[in-house]
Amino acid sequence: MKVNEVPQDGRILESSGVRDLCYATDENGDYKQVISVGWDAKIVALDFTWESIYQECEEIKKEVLSGDKSPLAYHLHRLVMTPEILSDYSGFSKREIKRWCRAKHFNKLSGEQLSRLASALRISVEQLTSLD
Repeated sequence: MKVNEVPQDGRILESSGVRDLCYATDENGDYKQVISVGWDAKIVALDFTWESIYQECEEIKKEVLSGDKSPLAYHLHRLVMTPEILSDYSGFSKREIKRWCRAKHFNKLSGEQLSRLASALRISVEQLTSLD
């Protein structure tokens, strides 16, 4: 792709202030970094992905309300995280985090454990213990 052909459709990226770094060739055939504010194909893919995540979160929310899963499972999915990532951020083991995704284990967490998890997720303890 040539520098002047880098897409600048930008419906989502432009409004959020986010930019996409692309590489394109200049008139000499050398690769150059070019900033893009997005393109329609990427926007469609992102919209589809976020809609899928939203639908999956709604399913997990039902499982939380039925008592099968904990709010932690919901927030992990909502924030597009895995137990492995949260383990790295919080210092808890992956095994502990997977256990705490079940309501019966999550309900036994101490205030300090909840605080560490909430901090790693960058949400409040109140948010962590609810579906907000």
